[in-house]
Amino acid sequence: MNQLMKLSLLVGLMFFSAGVMGRDKDFSVSIGEVKQKTIRFGVSNARNVSLYIYNGDKGEVFSDKIINLDSVEKSYNMSDMASGTYYLVAESDSKIEKYKITVDEKQVLIDHSPISAITKPEYTINKNIVKLKMSDVTGNVKVSISDTANNTYYNNDHVVKNGLIDLTFDLNPANTETYIINVEKDGDNFSRMISLK
Repeated sequence: MNQLMKLSLLVGLMFFSAGVMGRDKDFSVSIGEVKQKTIRFGVSNARNVSLYIYNGDKGEVFSDKIINLDSVEKSYNMSDMASGTYYLVAESDSKIEKYKITVDEKQVLIDHSPISAITKPEYTINKNIVKLKMSDVTGNVKVSISDTANNTYYNNDHVVKNGLIDLTFDLNPANTETYIINVEKDGDNFSRMISLK
């Protein structure tokens, strides 16, 4: 095999590996069967995934942190919980999935599909130019930019096209040295502080 063919093969394998790693970086949740008011689920690609269950008042009931496992099985007993609506949330550095749990005196039900799945905003910062990207988005996203004194510089609802938010901001250091970019989607808020020092 000549050097050029070896180099082409190596570059091809690098692109293939990068594509596989990119697709496999996010966790996935599989909901199992509920037995005796105990919910069971599995998490694959569980790298730095936080799991928590909270009630309708946002009061935390259970929480767990998975650091670095290819897959893990979890179960939470809901038999002592008051009747009502609860949420199972799985969160990594890049996304959040939320599942609805209904508890009554007779049974516990959990949705097998998430009621929301959000890819978190990604930022690229080059001096005072900030790029904000979100992928796999449906519906509207509200983006606002303010400073620590609550002066607002940008506030807009964006209708998502093709599942992508791609915004560029030129932040003026003469206004303030620190900006806060807040992204709101389906009741979840993601804030990022940008320092121009």
